[in-house]
Amino acid sequence: MTVAANGRGGTPDPDRVGSLLPADREDVVDLVAEVSRVTGSVPVVGAEAVHDHGSARRALDLAWDDVLSTMSASPTITANAVDLLRRVKAIDDALLRRDIATRNQLFGRVREALSSLSEIHSTAALVAKVPDVVCGLGFDRAIISRVEDSTWVPEQVVVMRDPGWAGEILAAGLANPLTVTAALPESEILRRRVSLVVENVQQRESIHKPIADASLSRSYAASPIVTGGEVVGFLHCDCYYQQRQLDETDRQVLATFAEGLGQVLARTLVLDQVGAVRSGLDEIAARLGQPGLHGGPIASAFGSSRVAAPDPAAAPSRLSHDAGFGHRAGGPVPVGKAELTRRELEVLRHMAAGDTNARTARRLVISEGTVKSHVKHILRKLGAANRAEAVSLWWQMQDRHGGASA
Repeated sequence: MTVAANGRGGTPDPDRVGSLLPADREDVVDLVAEVSRVTGSVPVVGAEAVHDHGSARRALDLAWDDVLSTMSASPTITANAVDLLRRVKAIDDALLRRDIATRNQLFGRVREALSSLSEIHSTAALVAKVPDVVCGLGFDRAIISRVEDSTWVPEQVVVMRDPGWAGEILAAGLANPLTVTAALPESEILRRRVSLVVENVQQRESIHKPIADASLSRSYAASPIVTGGEVVGFLHCDCYYQQRQLDETDRQVLATFAEGLGQVLARTLVLDQVGAVRSGLDEIAARLGQPGLHGGPIASAFGSSRVAAPDPAAAPSRLSHDAGFGHRAGGPVPVGKAELTRRELEVLRHMAAGDTNARTARRLVISEGTVKSHVKHILRKLGAANRAEAVSLWWQMQDRHGGASA
């Protein structure tokens, strides 16, 4: 068993889905030794290298080839050689059946994991929950990160047996936000939106070195989190305590979960925005002396009485002062600093008064298409997601200037 210098080594967990059963490992190791004895060759693989289904089946493949090679070099085919081939086939068939059963069980866990996220209604709470859920799929450690303008920033880390270590890994990542360049494996994830297994992590030069050094990871799987057709984050995981290299099954499991997560995240982002818009509309309604969003006509129009607001008790995002996971960077801009033109300010004033585009066009004696163009520019300059948020920024400016016109 390999134990890390900092004492954070571990032993494979036989109860983990996908782990090699002790009896199966013993059968494979004994058969490899028997093949070596009969063929007179050096053992094709050491016993210490047989630790999971993948390595066991590779050892059997090598043993099979060794027997066939010996038989082709001999003028006679011995009964021992034929018996060895039959035993190799029997054990390999049994491992294959268990592999299939393992995949079925793993993908069943993915469905359950995604279902467990269905009741979460805020992005911050979702981000806080996801690494634990990923570890429940059979991994030992998980990281969820956000990607903004190709910058990779970790948000949450979970280490199943060592929360303190999780904090160290997260601190290393936060202290070293990394631009995803072409040399990094994550660049392919960002560019092609595919999931990967990265091996020989400690020997690689092009890697996130601070996280690699802090985590001591040997291999990991990574998947993109995609919402709205854009990669907004990464999921990383490994099996450090199980002491096994991640394989194609691990990649498929994480990829399937990440695909479902992207859909769940898209919904929570909308709910976050609806919550922000509702707050802004309530404020506007209060100023106009009208019923608020919770009980008046505004509620009926937006159907928000059926939409749960973001949970105020939810765990905050790790970088709560930044734009947040999946949100646009920079946030809203104060009206006074947005450099709106005189006409854009006039259009914004009419928006705040509740005028439609058509009514604004009539009052300003311009076309409705021109009004729509002005509204688009206003939203972009203010960094507002919609008209309601822009109007909310307008009212905030009126507060600061004692109700003076802009």
